[in-house]
Amino acid sequence: MEYTLRRKGQRNFEIFWPEKVLVKGQWKTKYQSISTGTKDETEARLFYDNFLNGLNSEQIGVCTHISQVLHEYTKELVARGTTNKNLERHHSIVKQLLIHMGDLEIPTITNRKTVEYIRNRKVKASTASRELSLLHAALMFCRKVELIDWNPVQFENVKSGVRDRYLSREEIAALLESSDSYHLSLWLNIALSTAARSGAILGLHKDRVSMDDNILDFRDPTITGKKKPRPVIPMPTKLRPHIADAINRSKSGYLVEKKGEPLRSIYPCFMKAVKKAGLSTDVTPHIMRHTCAVHMVKDGVEIYEVSKYLAHTSIEITQKHYAKFHPNFMKKSSEVGSSLIEAPKFSVVQG
Repeated sequence: MEYTLRRKGQRNFEIFWPEKVLVKGQWKTKYQSISTGTKDETEARLFYDNFLNGLNSEQIGVCTHISQVLHEYTKELVARGTTNKNLERHHSIVKQLLIHMGDLEIPTITNRKTVEYIRNRKVKASTASRELSLLHAALMFCRKVELIDWNPVQFENVKSGVRDRYLSREEIAALLESSDSYHLSLWLNIALSTAARSGAILGLHKDRVSMDDNILDFRDPTITGKKKPRPVIPMPTKLRPHIADAINRSKSGYLVEKKGEPLRSIYPCFMKAVKKAGLSTDVTPHIMRHTCAVHMVKDGVEIYEVSKYLAHTSIEITQKHYAKFHPNFMKKSSEVGSSLIEAPKFSVVQG
């Protein structure tokens, strides 16, 4: 790989290098860069030489800067066969980390610095925390394979809030009515009745549908590396004719397709339908999964069964998000608490 030292205008000198990145499912060459932190050419040359020496070193601790750690971790994810969608997300986060932390030396990363990063990034705290989670994973990987000889510190972590937004039955009807394409209508019916993630639905192949056994298998054997669990579930009764029709129509083998090709993203047409239905912009494709789960729990389905249907790795995750919607949620506790107090002694003054 070729690394060049350049300066744009009055900015600090920067090191540029080409990398293969995924853009809308296609590999393209884009230039990455890190700042040398100086406008002085002599100092910049010294930084450049140290950077290259770090890349070419064959001893323990070959990575000296955050940019190198991220580079090594990216190569590892590609080698693992990480899905295109996850690589796209990875590259977008790496881009931000390179901008804000790429030129930092690894030992300078302290817990205090991660706290400052979260506070100073002009994004949601949970977004900045997610970026740091990737950096921590990259550092742990490099430590494991002896590319660094430094033990990563404990990073500050800010978790995103629990989602409470879900669609009422009236909103569901309005959204289904606003669907103006076959592929969106099919996707919505599958999403709302199976609670499957968008990627799992788009990746559902007819070979993993058993009409005889009434089974939908969302697991994709072509995906290697780390991935979120996908369930095998009984086909919902009202979904069955939709699935049968989709199989008959399919030209690519995938159930959700457009013009004979697998659909890459449901987001654009989904958000168009959301607007047409008069729903708020916080209704995203993932809310369909949340909606299905909430209605299951509200109708009295036990948390354990919902957890299996969602393919959660632990029942604690399901309880955290959905237990409060169950009709018996803390009902006895509430009744005991109620028995300890009396009815109001004083009438409410009207006026």
